[in-house]
Amino acid sequence: MSSPILSTSHPFISGNWHRAWLLMAAFVITAIIAGCGSPVPYTMKESPEPLAQDVNELKMTMLTDIASIIFSDSELNTDVKTSIARQAISPLRKTSEIQISGADKVTRPVAVSFQKAFEQSLVNMINESKITQVTVIIHTRKPTTPLCNPPGKVLTETLPPSMKSDTARRKTIEDRTITLRRMAKQPEIDLYVAYIHNGLNKRSLEEQAIYRSEVSNPENTSLHDSEMACTEMPDEIVGASYLITTRQGHKLYFGNNGVQAIDGSGNTLWRYWFGGLNDAVVNKRYREVTDYLRKCGLDLKL
Repeated sequence: MSSPILSTSHPFISGNWHRAWLLMAAFVITAIIAGCGSPVPYTMKESPEPLAQDVNELKMTMLTDIASIIFSDSELNTDVKTSIARQAISPLRKTSEIQISGADKVTRPVAVSFQKAFEQSLVNMINESKITQVTVIIHTRKPTTPLCNPPGKVLTETLPPSMKSDTARRKTIEDRTITLRRMAKQPEIDLYVAYIHNGLNKRSLEEQAIYRSEVSNPENTSLHDSEMACTEMPDEIVGASYLITTRQGHKLYFGNNGVQAIDGSGNTLWRYWFGGLNDAVVNKRYREVTDYLRKCGLDLKL
């Protein structure tokens, strides 16, 4: 049994002692929910190529773990749990690319809560020796929102007016202030915060101070501040990429595309990719991101 990403007193996790039955429950709940309707529309594309066996096994193991993490979050709204299972977990078992679209107030809790649970699962898989190394790149116009906010909290200036009284969307930031800080200390993870030139100065002075303190924190051995040369980032690039190395040395990629919290108003389109680099649609996304980063001066040896 692995140590959880958060302490057992944290609301995300109920403790290791009941993780086994949570995994079983997650299987059942996801299967039941998959047959139900959902308020969040999505599209799904079939993957044209099979994955390497260990890559596919890791993907399925992580999706089960993500389901248990979502299911055990007592602070997460039941409708959001239902939508995550129906619109993200279930379709990603069958395909490598999905889209979720709709009003930001509906889609953001679904999309970002899934991302938080994915990050939590990464550390679980590392602790269980199912993963040997992970490269994480948060590629956004400004330094990633969670590391510009205090642990477990969100500053008012981080949010657009429509989000300030929305507890579900505030929670998406509060949750990831914890997971990203844990990842920043994880030896098997390289966490790159990649943002456009002068992007940090577009944050408030308080946000800048918090981010700089995280970058200078000697405990954050895996955190890399990566200001780029480019002054613009296309909407379709904004998001995050996770390149995971399996025990057999193969690569599993998870990527997403959306908008940062401050831009979260009106309707939002979220895109997910999850599969091996031999999958054509996954590889296309991977190349789009790495080509942009390389053009902007961030040439990572992935």
